[in-house]
Amino acid sequence: MFNSKKAAPRVSVDKFSSLISDNLALNGDLEFEGGLKVSGKVRGNVRHKPGTASLLALSAGGCIEGNVSSHDALIDGSIVGDLVVEHLLELHSNARVRGNICYRQLSMENGALVEGTLTRLDDPAQRLELPSPAQNSEALAGEV
Repeated sequence: MFNSKKAAPRVSVDKFSSLISDNLALNGDLEFEGGLKVSGKVRGNVRHKPGTASLLALSAGGCIEGNVSSHDALIDGSIVGDLVVEHLLELHSNARVRGNICYRQLSMENGALVEGTLTRLDDPAQRLELPSPAQNSEALAGEV
């Protein structure tokens, strides 16, 4: 009854429709839909096709130098550029991101490194207003 914890949201990795293997280096921008696994090096922007439920998986040896966008992302390699993830972002222990990150849900393991700002994308349906510090101090002063 009291020990029932909600399982953390996880992305299902069934299959990838596209692969950039570790022996491949790509120069230029690319757009994908479905699943993209990057184990090699990409110099250019990597973005998902808008309106698709895409998944980007960046392996530990993978590297992207450019801005990245995806619906879901599993990052275990390095990104030099900004990262925008519309749904769930998982930063694994080998993840290195030098740039700003926008996300809706975030899971970050020990060892992951971010050099930039983390910004949560707003979901107006789940917005929770917290009292400002001034309101809290006024309420506490009234109790004394």
